[in-house]
Amino acid sequence: AVYGFLNIMFKILDEEKPEYLTVTFDVHAPTFRHEMYQEYKGTRKPMAEELRQQVPVIKEVLKAMNIEIIEQAGLEADDLLGTISHQCEKEGLDVSIISGDRDTLQLTTEHIKVRIPKTKQGKTEIEDYLAADVKALMGDTSDNIPGVPGIGEKTATKIIQEYKTIENAYEHVDELKPPRASKNLKEFWEQAQMSKTLATIRLDAETEFDLNGARH
Repeated sequence: AVYGFLNIMFKILDEEKPEYLTVTFDVHAPTFRHEMYQEYKGTRKPMAEELRQQVPVIKEVLKAMNIEIIEQAGLEADDLLGTISHQCEKEGLDVSIISGDRDTLQLTTEHIKVRIPKTKQGKTEIEDYLAADVKALMGDTSDNIPGVPGIGEKTATKIIQEYKTIENAYEHVDELKPPRASKNLKEFWEQAQMSKTLATIRLDAETEFDLNGARH
């Protein structure tokens, strides 16, 4: 894990030659999503012990290299990535997010790009089908997000392509097809809203991030 992490990091540093660099970590503690929905990520298997033991070593290596690390109880690493990247964008920087989590694709803007290692030839397709609104409808088994019963990926994608957000879809709920989707969205509207919140990466988390400390 240490070798693999450093390999990816050095490759990215070589390609991007960034002025600033920050690495975010999850903290082993309940997040605001768990407080909202106890079963959030309840079906996830814990990280393999032999991998878990290597995380502190990765942190030690980063500290030895004077690389900024940010982690915060109550937040996931993605929330920190989202908040920091948007903060840096406001300061006029172009940002590259390096993550193995396709959920981070929702953070892309004109000045924020997402690079997912392991994609073929280093190219990342920006796919909208895993956006928070689609997950609000279809749910997400990997994060144990419930979504709306009876609405799968195909229907969810079609609805969001047409109506853009679940709020707009709900305003046109009687027009939704198939009729089951219309009926279920009415019945499970609160669950759909909660699912969207669970799937949305925060951009406004309280952090002690200091851009100068991240200078590379």
